[in-house]
Amino acid sequence: MKATEFYIREVGFFCLRAFLLPVLAAALLSCASSRRNVPVQTEELLIIEAATPPAPEALIEVESYPTAPAISRNAVYEELLDIVWTLREVKVNYGKMELDRAAMAVNGMGDVYTLQLTEEGVSGKAAPNRYFTTFELRHNHDFRLRPIIGTLLPANINIGGLMENEYYWYLQRASHWEIVNNELELYAYPSQNEEIVLRYRRQ
Repeated sequence: MKATEFYIREVGFFCLRAFLLPVLAAALLSCASSRRNVPVQTEELLIIEAATPPAPEALIEVESYPTAPAISRNAVYEELLDIVWTLREVKVNYGKMELDRAAMAVNGMGDVYTLQLTEEGVSGKAAPNRYFTTFELRHNHDFRLRPIIGTLLPANINIGGLMENEYYWYLQRASHWEIVNNELELYAYPSQNEEIVLRYRRQ
């Protein structure tokens, strides 16, 4: 009787082990597989995040820092360009020549010694020739004029002590501009101790 009970108990344990072991093995394999898959899924998600481009606003911010944008003449030099300026005074060191524009207009000379800067170049009328040149605008209100080209009428007119060839000489050496009291001032420094200022008012 005892042998029979022992036999039945052993057979029951064997069957139980035979049934439970595959179930436990499957469960363990499933856990191990899911654990192995976690890093792969996380890595894939991180890669997708990294590949997603930033918002356009962020791109604009990043791109604006490394290099300054090119200067827009219309925006930065709006107060200088596309205006007809008429010369009213030339200052050379401590002396100056003032042009009486009212008297010049009466004598038919109201349109001389003018200056206009556009994106295409510099143009104007001296006395009596018309002239043209190109220029390069720089930072801090500095600029550079290239050689002046003019018409070839006889230039023997003296207006307020200023001759045409002198005007060209001063203008060609101008290298800095300022707007002061709504007037244009061009500065030239031919030598270390010499300053020339051409003062223009709006026409």
